[in-house]
Amino acid sequence: MRKYDLSINNNSYEVVVKKVTESEALVEVNGQEHTVSINQIESLILPETIPKAAPEQKPGIKQAPNSVQTTAASGDNIIAPMPGQIKAILVREGDMVKAGQKLLIMEAMKLENKLPAPRDGKVKHILVRDGDIVSQGQELIVIK
Repeated sequence: MRKYDLSINNNSYEVVVKKVTESEALVEVNGQEHTVSINQIESLILPETIPKAAPEQKPGIKQAPNSVQTTAASGDNIIAPMPGQIKAILVREGDMVKAGQKLLIMEAMKLENKLPAPRDGKVKHILVRDGDIVSQGQELIVIK
């Protein structure tokens, strides 16, 4: 679920996106539910959401040939590699994790992406919940 406080023509709107499928979205606008048809979805990237540096490949983590990097790490944060929806969170705050361990499952472009830990550490914060819609570059998990 994702919440937005918007102003359109000096009118305030609280919009909660409850569920998104390929063809429609269930949204709540100022407390009233609406089903909205989706004609097309475009990925918009705001400058402040673009990760600053490419993720570092740690020794011992091997990717299969021709595989796509499924997560970006910015310091101690796991960053969404593309817009999508959180399907499952596989760890809890306080859990110790190993480099390469799968932390969460994110669905993007009809594919499930298992986002791994970039290094050994402890899960400090989980910034999303199951079902959340996330943007590219959004912080998902903080590891210390």
